[in-house]
Amino acid sequence: MTENDAATGSGAHEGGDHHGHGHGHGHGHGHELGRLVAAAVSNVGFAVVQVIVGLAIGSVVVLADAAHQVVDAIGLVTALVAVRVARRAPSERFTYGLGKSDALGGFVSGLLLVGSVVWIMVESVRRFFDPTEVSGSSVIVIGVIAIAVNGVGVLLVGHAHGEDAISLRAARLHLITDLAGSVVVVVAGALLAFGGPLWIDPVASLALSAAVLWTTWRLLGSATAVLLDRAPRRLSSAQVATLLGVQDGVGDVHHVHLRALGGGRLSASAHVVVDGERSVHDAQATVERLSAALLAEHAVEHTTLQLECHPCDDGHAD
Repeated sequence: MTENDAATGSGAHEGGDHHGHGHGHGHGHGHELGRLVAAAVSNVGFAVVQVIVGLAIGSVVVLADAAHQVVDAIGLVTALVAVRVARRAPSERFTYGLGKSDALGGFVSGLLLVGSVVWIMVESVRRFFDPTEVSGSSVIVIGVIAIAVNGVGVLLVGHAHGEDAISLRAARLHLITDLAGSVVVVVAGALLAFGGPLWIDPVASLALSAAVLWTTWRLLGSATAVLLDRAPRRLSSAQVATLLGVQDGVGDVHHVHLRALGGGRLSASAHVVVDGERSVHDAQATVERLSAALLAEHAVEHTTLQLECHPCDDGHAD
């Protein structure tokens, strides 16, 4: 039996399940997008205020927080676009759909954050050796407002998405790190207000930037893994081979490949050696049974199985 024949049987099964899943979540998706819009609008507005205040009082830690706020807004807009694009149905040109646009959005958002943090760190080092007088009370006020804005943003974005929604994870990460940064701003402002040394401002900025770089590195790793088709962490090719291998009528399983399609969906392909002689009808029934097992046990929605009467002799059996 050819791979195309197997894919036909599996595809029919996957398509019906996918339709049912999509129908059940449309209303929640609308609320999710609405929260993203609200968070993006509030962050854009406050970012403008922070930039103006930061420049006026000459505080690099406020400017650092302002830069993060700007990138927060960009990240939220990126997430909005990625979420909408990722939900488009597969087409003739994009046969797997556009689910990976979510990972691409998260990757771009992460790069933007890295760029802003590097700029802030360079400026902080310069300010450390050439300190500037900063109004501690003004820093405190802008920091408290930032805590409120980012706290609301985290609550708005922090619902209705799983661990595989990378662009949304990126947006939430931006907001959480900026929330933590706002706390640092308030602490730095309080120290400055009570006569602390001027180097507190750039040192606080450097500490915040280092923490942001660490979390962003992990985010970029997750996005890169999806974009480069790394097998998902929650499922290995060995697990797939084991599950298929214990099914009735299966003699051997090899050439197992896994990939993430974006949005938490998984795709698996494998060569399956079956026992005895089978008609086309029996072969299709076998494909459907094996695909159903993968869906039930490991939530693999898209399965392509090539049935064989003996292991293929191509020198690449795995």
